[in-house]
Amino acid sequence: MLQIKLPSLRYSNVFRFLVIFDMIILTIMWIIGSSIDEKSELNQIIKFHFTESIFDIVFLSSFKALILFILISEIESSCYKIAINTANQVKKSQSVDISSSTNTDDTESLIDTQQNSNGDNSVKKYLQAFTLVISLVSFAFILVKFGFVTNLFINAKKNDDKYPMSIYFYAILITEMIFCFLEFLLSLLNWRFMRNFAKLVCSKALANETEAIDDKKKVNIRRLISLSYPERYFIFSAFIMLIVSSFTNIVSPYFFGSVVDSAVNYTDLSKMNKYIFYLLGIYLIGSLASGIRSWLFEVAGQRVVARLRRQVFNAIIKSDITFFDTSRTGELTSRISSDTQVLQSAVTTNISMFARYFLQIIGSIIFMFSLEPSLSGLLIGVIPIISLLTVQYGRYLKKLKKKFQDELAASSVVAEETISSMRTVRSFAAEGKMSKEYEINIGKSFDIGKKLAVAQGGFMGFVGMISGGALALVLWYGGKLVHDKKISTGILASFLMYTLQVAMAFAFLSSVYGDFMQALGASQRIFELLDRDPLIKLNSGIIPADEDSFDGSIEFEKVDFSYPTRPQSQVLSNVCLKIEKGKTIALVGPSGGGKSTIFALIERFYDPLAGSITLGPRNFDLKSINTNWLHSKIALVSQEPVLFGGTIKENISFGLNDEIDTEQIIEVSKLANAHDFIINFEKGYDTVVGEKGIRLSGGQKQRIAIARALLVNPKLLLLDEATSALDSESEHLVQEAIERAMKDRTVCVIAHRLSTVRNADRVIVLENGQIVEQGTHEELCSIDGIYKRLVLKQLLSKETVINDS
Repeated sequence: MLQIKLPSLRYSNVFRFLVIFDMIILTIMWIIGSSIDEKSELNQIIKFHFTESIFDIVFLSSFKALILFILISEIESSCYKIAINTANQVKKSQSVDISSSTNTDDTESLIDTQQNSNGDNSVKKYLQAFTLVISLVSFAFILVKFGFVTNLFINAKKNDDKYPMSIYFYAILITEMIFCFLEFLLSLLNWRFMRNFAKLVCSKALANETEAIDDKKKVNIRRLISLSYPERYFIFSAFIMLIVSSFTNIVSPYFFGSVVDSAVNYTDLSKMNKYIFYLLGIYLIGSLASGIRSWLFEVAGQRVVARLRRQVFNAIIKSDITFFDTSRTGELTSRISSDTQVLQSAVTTNISMFARYFLQIIGSIIFMFSLEPSLSGLLIGVIPIISLLTVQYGRYLKKLKKKFQDELAASSVVAEETISSMRTVRSFAAEGKMSKEYEINIGKSFDIGKKLAVAQGGFMGFVGMISGGALALVLWYGGKLVHDKKISTGILASFLMYTLQVAMAFAFLSSVYGDFMQALGASQRIFELLDRDPLIKLNSGIIPADEDSFDGSIEFEKVDFSYPTRPQSQVLSNVCLKIEKGKTIALVGPSGGGKSTIFALIERFYDPLAGSITLGPRNFDLKSINTNWLHSKIALVSQEPVLFGGTIKENISFGLNDEIDTEQIIEVSKLANAHDFIINFEKGYDTVVGEKGIRLSGGQKQRIAIARALLVNPKLLLLDEATSALDSESEHLVQEAIERAMKDRTVCVIAHRLSTVRNADRVIVLENGQIVEQGTHEELCSIDGIYKRLVLKQLLSKETVINDS
């Protein structure tokens, strides 16, 4: 795949770096300033005062960084798409020597005109306006606060009073004001910079300045998360609720400790009641935010898995026939169903849990250091051990999960083949055999599942043991501090709750990381399907404008072919064959001679290894023709027709994408000798045929297949006569339908009946992949060759079948 090569130093990267740098610097300065000023972060939050605390500035900086980062990324992405579309429109509308004219005023003017007329441009403008509003509101807020604090500083200096805010915090306020001004300035310049960015992308696209990127990307967590990019608005909203719910979880232990202290140290319970009221409010807000967060992430997850299943299914059905020659149905259906389900929670819910527990750990540690730094140091020492163990555990789990999903897919193959061929299984009394085979495959997946269970149990047990040890140590040392009257009972209670929160968060975080690794293992085959580049691309190539470009004639010129699954075995060798307009060509010969292969090449299921296949009077190369257009002009009736599990009406109209015309369906059904038996069914054309048409007889299925082919009105009809396995009455009806289908069309038929061969304009005899004889029936019978021996064999055996092709 090709992508425009963009400079690293560009407006969007500068803006993104600025807002992230702003957030990090301000947070670090706030934490350092709190220790210098001996005014803890916790007190600044709980006892917030507009002119004495800068918590609101820190919160605003973090929230603003998140919003602006996303907005700038969205604006750049929108500009990129618009620029690429503009370049494509310019290429179509004007023939220009791009290499010499991309910097001219005329080309820039044309780019501006195309951009302004693009409907997607309105979305970009709204995003740019919103970016400006966010920056302006942030800058205005910091100016107002700066004005109030400065005024108090001036009044305090006049009256020799104590400053309401420390000088260090005041310096932080000035720093943030500078950052806000720069962000506001960049927001004002957003239109100009993005306009120039779009021109740059458009010019590079017109000049074909692209770089190749590997479609076979490495499967990693980043790519896994990228699956949820279309749901980013759901996820962003959920993250807002997640921050709220996480904040309530972080502050609730503090009020819990305050309740304990007020109950122990005061006879008046009014203060305790106040803290209880605060605690209840915090829990209510947290529960509401948590419910909304869970709902949004679940909706996003359902959308992701539904879209992923569509993408995987589309990738499968758009693959070349070679892919299906080497893939098993059960395995592919397992990828669509079970593997995609594994990814659902990984790319949405697990992101939520990861962010939630990460914020819980960071927030709890900050509060713990505010309560008692010496106790916090004991807990921090455990973190590196758990982190290293988690990484190793995740890598091991990823490998096991991939093996587990592969074995599960293998068992799905056995189940699918057994169920779909149940009549064959039953007729050979092979139920026990298939059950044993399925049991073997399930056993393999169970063995891997046991290893997964041991890994998960051992890991969780080890983490629990370390966490429990750390908790016991904290409890002992905290109890000693209470005994020495260095901390209150309430502080110890709060600290223990924070310790439990951190321990649980680490345990869940480790589990989430393991789930990510499992999802990576399961996703490897999913991404292989999505990344696979078909050998023959569907719906690509030229579509002849003239309806008469293809009249049904096809010519093979020195064609050689071997199936990709058997490259050493040559199926066709130096085949030269011409099918003329309005003629009937019969292919005969021993089994394995290459007759069905010729049909497969005409349908372009495969491409020849050598030689060429051309069609129509203008000799279009088959490789250059749009496959969808080609298949709308050619119809195939195979020897064993495949029907789908819907109604008769749906099966006959299968080749049509337009609105179904019932009259046309009835007309072609009459031509195919199918109308009479269809109307005898209770539901007529709405009768369900069952899986693969199992509720119909062989002759009925064949006639419906002929009606399906006739409905598309093909220029070329490919017939693999299937009358040898039918009773005489069905054979007569099907043969009559075939003869009607051949009327006024170019027909190529793999012949089984002597009457068909006699009526053919030309008979082609194939043996060992080569055309050994050709001519009319009478001409071939006059020479002592393969065809004459086939005819004599048929006459002697008094059969109506020339060969079992």
